[in-house]
Amino acid sequence: MSERSNLKRLLLYLLIGSVVVGAVLGIIIVLRDEWGWFETRVVLTSLVIASASLCGLAADLSRTPRGMNLLPKAGLLLTLLSSGLILIGIWSEVTEVEFWKTVFCLSAFAIATVHVCLLSIAHLASRFRWVFYIAVQVIYGLAALLSVLVIWEIGEPGIYRIAAAVAIVDAALTLVIPLLHRISRSDRKDGEFGTPIEQRNLAAIDDEITRLQERIAELKRLRSEL
Repeated sequence: MSERSNLKRLLLYLLIGSVVVGAVLGIIIVLRDEWGWFETRVVLTSLVIASASLCGLAADLSRTPRGMNLLPKAGLLLTLLSSGLILIGIWSEVTEVEFWKTVFCLSAFAIATVHVCLLSIAHLASRFRWVFYIAVQVIYGLAALLSVLVIWEIGEPGIYRIAAAVAIVDAALTLVIPLLHRISRSDRKDGEFGTPIEQRNLAAIDDEITRLQERIAELKRLRSEL
């Protein structure tokens, strides 16, 4: 089994485990009618692990069988880094404002990168690709704007209205790109596999064909020696 398959399985197990732990703890708290700081930290830890696992699985969806895959790797790295810092802050009870500002900025760009990973799965016709490039700029622009607001603690209402407007554009583009993906299917040539999922499936089939051909050649060699 490949390292990527092991990582994907680990993320899936972490997601399931964190959801189960959170649900069991929630039931226990409700039945005992107790809620303390320790229980709060356990629930927050479950939420952080579940969110990080979802982000990791989402980033993996954009992975292609060939190439550097810099975007999904960056999404996974930022997710691991930001979630790790959050857990350290929760259990170490970090109170430094600068620490949490750093965590917020890393989390914002991690979410933005995973968001772009998901949108990159769409296979757009050449006449629609500019929409994706604009979406990337809007997504990272929103992450940068939110980071600036947090770092410098800007309280100007006008800036928040601008951030809200950018978020609306972000949401609109996120809804439009899957629709353009469906429209672009009519432009796809026969035998063309556009999305990363289709490319991975095709690569897996090609690898299996290659292994079968090698096995057949080996059997033929053994038969000729008998």
